[in-house]
This record gives sequence, structure tokens and C-alpha cells, in this order.
Amino acid sequence: MTDLIAVPYPYCYVSLAKTVAPDMRKDTLLMYVSTYFRKYEPDLTLVTIKGLKAICRKK
Repeated sequence: MTDLIAVPYPYCYVSLAKTVAPDMRKDTLLMYVSTYFRKYEPDLTLVTIKGLKAICRKK
């Protein structure tokens, strides 16, 4: 049994990340999503991003 779960994050973060320089988009999206989970899902830790879902682990 794995403790990883896939959780959707707001799509607007993708649109916002597209407004920065191309070489900074991945880091910007990662920052937006990790901040979102720290604020709104404090019981989850971000592991990675796959498509429009964040792969998280319960604390």
C-alpha cells in the first residue's frame, strides 16, 4: 500500500506560470503549487507534479 495521493490543484496556476520566462516556468509552477498546499492542505506534503495533479504524501 502506498501513501501517495493525487490531488488536483487550481488550473489558474498553469496560466500564471506561462506568463514568466520559459526557463522559469517549471520552478514557478512548483512554487505556486507548493505554497498552495502549505496554506490550504497543511496535512499534505508535495512530492511531485504530474500533469494537472500534484502527487502528495500525508504527513
